[in-house]
Amino acid sequence: MAIYNQTTQAFRRFSKAPLLDRNDVDPFSISYPFVLADQGIFRMWYGSNLRWGSEQKDMAHLIKYAESNDAIHWKREGIIALPFKDDSEYAMSRPYVLKEKGLYKMWYSYRGKGYRIGYAESEDGVKWIRKDAEVGIDVSESGWDSEMVEYPYLFEHQGLRYMLYNGNDYGKTGIGLAVLNGTVDG
Repeated sequence: MAIYNQTTQAFRRFSKAPLLDRNDVDPFSISYPFVLADQGIFRMWYGSNLRWGSEQKDMAHLIKYAESNDAIHWKREGIIALPFKDDSEYAMSRPYVLKEKGLYKMWYSYRGKGYRIGYAESEDGVKWIRKDAEVGIDVSESGWDSEMVEYPYLFEHQGLRYMLYNGNDYGKTGIGLAVLNGTVDG
């Protein structure tokens, strides 16, 4: 991990080793961390395989939750933040979380036949309710994002909320930019 120094505008390496590695809670993989500083606690949502198999569908890659007081030492208890909605899904990844008016909101990727972008809400940041129908984006009828949309990243600019995302073949031909209809009410 590198630590950023605002005065010198430089990073300083904290450790030669990763701060997060596989362990008994996450024995197969850890990936796609998203960290939010929230009321003196660092909250992290990250990807982790529940199992490993010979086919990609065997991986059961979910989004889990961890906390830290210093963003260096993490308490991981295997909490699954977002379960699969049914047996057709086998992977969830790339969470992006924000907190607005006391409500946590998460955009993420989920995969069954192809990747899609999902949306969930939570009152505590730990237990989530999936509201994928409210995400506001899906594949196009034709073109570079007609088969897959995945890996959302959100940002705000001049009162509007934007989303960067990948299309077919994990963004093989580029990335997309979507804008939320209306203004940000956060």
